[in-house]
Amino acid sequence: MRIQEGGSFIAINQHSRRSTLPKHEARQRYVEIGELVVLEQIKSDSDRLDSRSMVVGPFARLDANRVAAQEGKTRGAITNLFGSQANFQAETMTRALSAGDLIDQIDYPEPGDFRDADAWIDAFFAAESARGPMHGSEPTISYAYLWALWLSVVPYGLWSEQISRPSMDEFVRWLERLEQVLEHALDHFDLTLREDTTINDLAYAVAGMIEGVWLNQCLSSRHPSDPSEPIATVLRRSGRLLWRGATRPRGT
Repeated sequence: MRIQEGGSFIAINQHSRRSTLPKHEARQRYVEIGELVVLEQIKSDSDRLDSRSMVVGPFARLDANRVAAQEGKTRGAITNLFGSQANFQAETMTRALSAGDLIDQIDYPEPGDFRDADAWIDAFFAAESARGPMHGSEPTISYAYLWALWLSVVPYGLWSEQISRPSMDEFVRWLERLEQVLEHALDHFDLTLREDTTINDLAYAVAGMIEGVWLNQCLSSRHPSDPSEPIATVLRRSGRLLWRGATRPRGT
């Protein structure tokens, strides 16, 4: 018997139902099916996230015994506080997905401390690189590592409002803060935005660039294209291009 798979025909033994694909092609076929099944499982779990309390990704492996031991206590201490390990896992995941209060604590460079806009924007993006995750560094309780934890459940946000809603709320809160910081810098250096560009446009571009480079920072501490340079160079140089392209001297 022959069945059609992806536009081509595959011969199937009617008695054993075994594919006659070469081994390496059969392995590839099963891997592709496996990838689809993983996505379907994420979608299924995402639907359940919105219908009842549950945890996903690394939070589902969070061991209350190990956490309590850090304080010299037993799992019972956590059970007494949260009711169950599952509740503790869920609250930990919720905290990682909603760290908006940390946005207000970001200490941005003050424009008045710099000789010109280029020096300020260089310091701004260098600080944003330092604020993000860094490949190989030890875990700490900081925004950088909460952001990395958020990454671990981002795929569920494709289908789950419980994941996407707090994530987007936090992002919008950050955009609003960036708008304030960027407007202050524009005023200080007597600059304005180019025609058809708004402060929200610039904030979105800045935020997208920062988080895009943070993805690389999870994987490398060096510039991906120039290992002689630190990863911060990516943000500093790209940020300078973005700033110069979006702004112009006031009155010109």
